[in-house]
Amino acid sequence: MPGSADLHPYKQFPPRQFWQSTVASRPWAEVLADERGKFTIGPGQAVASAGSCFAQRISRLIVDAGLDYRYFEAAHPLLTPASALEHGYGLYSCRYGNIYTPRQLLQLAREALGRRPPIDAYAQRLDGRWVDLMRPQIDQAGFESRDEAVADRAHHLRCVATMLARCDVFIYTLGLTETWFDAAADVVYGSHPAVTTQRPHPTPLVPRHLDYIECYNDLVEFFNLVGSVNARVRYILTVSPVALAATHRDRHVLVASSESKAVLRAVAGRFADLMPQVDYFPAFEIFNLAPSFGQFLSADLRDVSPRGVQVAMANFRRMFIDAPAAAVAAASAASTPVAAPPRAAPAATVQPGAEVECDEILNAFFAAAPISA
Repeated sequence: MPGSADLHPYKQFPPRQFWQSTVASRPWAEVLADERGKFTIGPGQAVASAGSCFAQRISRLIVDAGLDYRYFEAAHPLLTPASALEHGYGLYSCRYGNIYTPRQLLQLAREALGRRPPIDAYAQRLDGRWVDLMRPQIDQAGFESRDEAVADRAHHLRCVATMLARCDVFIYTLGLTETWFDAAADVVYGSHPAVTTQRPHPTPLVPRHLDYIECYNDLVEFFNLVGSVNARVRYILTVSPVALAATHRDRHVLVASSESKAVLRAVAGRFADLMPQVDYFPAFEIFNLAPSFGQFLSADLRDVSPRGVQVAMANFRRMFIDAPAAAVAAASAASTPVAAPPRAAPAATVQPGAEVECDEILNAFFAAAPISA
């Protein structure tokens, strides 16, 4: 008859599942050093990415590793690298700027793949230049005319459609749950148009906080939509460790930020559990869990420090680039549809430390001209 110790249900588990052996006894920078992804990114695989400003750091790592980070919307060869960056090229695989919420990502995919007409959302700034409000900071110079902005967006959507159909790995960094909603047009904005234009917006916009069910359902539809044109794509989800700069909800910004990140972390983890072709990279945990003592945050305790970026990117490289993949063989997994849970009831009425472009920071500044951070 086995002894009582042999019957303990946790005895069979590996050391990585115990706090004392993998957290308490290791330097924080090495806590996740032994983690491996479900799959690795190899040469010849086209990698694309989108998300919050933190996602730009991962794309730089892919480029520095010599892998095929694919720019599906490339700058004209006559543009210098500096000029191309000023016009929004080279930040992501396409020229969409920051895509903070799953709702924005789904909205863009619907447009690009013809599931809805292109969104007609353009505005003129105080200086007379025109802005595409779906990607308001993509070109600091703005467009000369509305027609130019419309034509540029049409080209952009074609590039996004190509990216979704051809990429082998898609990395998405979830950043926010807060958005601005135009109910009449069924359009969400990543940031309020007035932040960019310094003008009143002609259509009433409602501040919206997307809950777990909404974020989950949006990603379900996104995965199924992309799966209809690209069955081989695999996904790496991560949650931005950068806190909200400001909140439109009537609560302390620290509480609002914590709730947003908790929702997004739960959604990302759920998909990593459900789908063999989806994995999760724990960037949020590296920077924000209490055992880190905030050592990888910047002085304002909101943004990330260069050293923290270096540690996080080293972990990403070990998980998905350098090391053999974990036993889960996602490479051959089919991109099967995922059933969504019931929808919520209607509500009552990289170089370490390099700068990244981040639209959301503008919510906390009220100067006449936009800034980058």
